Amino acid sequence: MEMARVAIRKVGSDPVNAVREVFDCCEEARSKLRESRSVFIKINAVWHHQHLFTSMPIIEAAVAVIRESGPDKDIFIMDNCSQGNFTRHCFAATGISKAARRMGVKCLPLDEEKPVMVSLRKGSDERYEFPAVLHRHLFEEKERSFYLNMPVLKAHCQAQMTAGLKNQMGLLYDEDRARHHNRNLHQKIVDIYYFIKPDFTLVDALKVLARGPMPAGRYVEGLLHEKDLVFGGTDTVAVDAVAARVLGHEPHEIKHVKLASEQGLGIADLQRIDLDGELPPQEKIPWEFEAHLPRSIRFVIGKEGACYEGCLGHAEQVLELVVNESGTPEELEGRPLTIVAGKGFDDGVLDGLQEPIVVLGKCACEEALPRIRGSYGEVDELNTCGRCDNILNIALRRLKVSTFAMSPVSAPKVACLLVLGKMKGLRYTFPR
Repeated sequence: MEMARVAIRKVGSDPVNAVREVFDCCEEARSKLRESRSVFIKINAVWHHQHLFTSMPIIEAAVAVIRESGPDKDIFIMDNCSQGNFTRHCFAATGISKAARRMGVKCLPLDEEKPVMVSLRKGSDERYEFPAVLHRHLFEEKERSFYLNMPVLKAHCQAQMTAGLKNQMGLLYDEDRARHHNRNLHQKIVDIYYFIKPDFTLVDALKVLARGPMPAGRYVEGLLHEKDLVFGGTDTVAVDAVAARVLGHEPHEIKHVKLASEQGLGIADLQRIDLDGELPPQEKIPWEFEAHLPRSIRFVIGKEGACYEGCLGHAEQVLELVVNESGTPEELEGRPLTIVAGKGFDDGVLDGLQEPIVVLGKCACEEALPRIRGSYGEVDELNTCGRCDNILNIALRRLKVSTFAMSPVSAPKVACLLVLGKMKGLRYTFPR
């Protein structure tokens, strides 16, 4: 019977040794790492609060272990967080860019890279943009490069869990990432893994976030669960099966893990995973999001069509950040905003709405928008399912909140980072 192997270690006061021991349990990965000239580390860094991004002690430990296999390797730390943010800004806000300079590694903002067109699955006519630099190194010259997938483990209100499979969403650009960010999200995650598989997945589980992925800063501490773990393996599906158990769930409960296993892309059956190390005591960590919004922000939802994996979940998370990173729900009380999403609205539900109104998602734009346009003056239309940036632009404008109030980076530095990113190829419109 085919088996997968996953190593799990307590980190304690020696993250380098913990990461080294996880790698040592897989000679296949160790051998590939020794032979590789370049190492591409896909971290998880889309927001700046601690434990919402891959922890610096684990990143530094991984770099140290990589250096042990050859001190002259080119090491790149990469992500693409351009949905409502851009990578240079996030790397600066988290301290990742400063740490990279100290470690002698290079930051690779994927949202600035030129793309090539690819199909995620054989026989599919659907084409996606993929960073050309990664296509060259991880496909055309893959024998000389090592791809290390390094997510931070989080409960995720739309994907249930962020771990190895979900972390690869950041390999796609804005529009392609948003495509199918609806009820098809879990299959989209699987399709990306069908296209590209890491040489090794190493999960940061020092402190695991509940009700993620991006709560406002003042609530983060109360959502963290101390685990002090790092774990990994070459079969990302098996690694994610272990991640599910660390979260207190069974692997088959995580839809994309179950789909990947059923489609023959890896092993999710814990009975077929050789676990080197011990799982923590069972503790169920919830993924359902809890928003903290003023009563003047109201959602009007149809009886169907408003999928949380798409427009509804994105709107809640964006509004949570806009309200709570710039002030408090009490301070923004009295600044009205009505979000209309879904379809199947009963008679009278769309009457007497408080303006301004955002008609959100393809379903609502098709059914509700004509009725709302004819009855109200202050109406915004967002005919997309999974785009944070569009929602953010409207929320900031309508709630009269400054973009800079949401960032720990000074306004002049943000402007400099944006200009530099644009010079390098960044396709991003700064919210204003």
